[in-house]
This record gives sequence, structure tokens and C-alpha cells, in this order.
Amino acid sequence: MIGSRPGTPTGGGKPGRRLVLAGVVGILLPVGLFGWAWLMTRLFPDSPQCGHYTGCLGFLVQAWTVGRWVAIVLAWPLLYLLRVRPAWPVALLAALFLATIWRLAEALPFSLIDVSVTLVVFSGVIAYPVAAWLSMPRTPRWLPALSAALLLVVYVSVALFAT
Repeated sequence: MIGSRPGTPTGGGKPGRRLVLAGVVGILLPVGLFGWAWLMTRLFPDSPQCGHYTGCLGFLVQAWTVGRWVAIVLAWPLLYLLRVRPAWPVALLAALFLATIWRLAEALPFSLIDVSVTLVVFSGVIAYPVAAWLSMPRTPRWLPALSAALLLVVYVSVALFAT
């Protein structure tokens, strides 16, 4: 039988702590994106990304275009660092949640831009705790599988009908 070292978390832990730490990851990643955009505006105020009427909104658009995928990749090490175990199922399932939430936000009409922006900004706070809850060790295996299947159906449906 394979044993673990004393004091090494095995994925059990306290569920509330696990969900809160996953929520912290969901907060830190968008803050990192906004921080990057803010830093770029301070370092390069005369950049072509900055316009007379729009300010430096170009940096925020650039952060969204590339940074959201970087944030998904950085989620696993951050979850691991914060001792959310097992980290990789949480990161994988949260990536599915995030992609679906983002696709839904992009598909909303322009008149609901405030709802779209709110969904995008808080998508990590929704996705990571739910993914942490679904990937707890004692959760029945059919529940995360069903969630992933439903997310894929919603994503494909929105992709097909929103265009």
C-alpha cells in the first residue's frame, strides 16, 4: 500500500477551506489581468494601445485576448501553491466552466454589456469554487462527468446559435 508522508494533504481537508481557496484563485487571476493592463498604461502611456477618446482601453482588450488563456494555465500552479488538492481536476473543470461563461458573455446582445462584463469579471469566482466542489474526493464520479458534458453542450449550443 502506498502511504503518504505525515502532514501531507491528501485531498481530503476541510471542504469550506478548499472552496474559499479556490475562490481566492478565481479572484487573483482577474486582478492579475487588470493589474497588468494598469501597469502597461503607466509604463507606456504613449503607446498605440492608448487613444484620445478611449484612454488605454487597448491594453485591457489585449489583456483579455491573451491573458485569459494565460490565467487558465497559471491556475493549476496557483491552486497547487494554495494547497487545493487535487489541483489538476479543479483547474481542468474550472477551465470548462470559464470557457462556457465567457462564450455566454460574448453571445449576449450589446444592450446587456453590463451583464457581459460582470460575468467575465466574476467568472473565476464562480468557476473555481464550483470546480473545487465537484472534484472533491468523495463526490460521485458521475457528477463531474455530467457537469462537463452539460458545459460542452451549452458551449456548443451558444457557439452554433449565437453566430
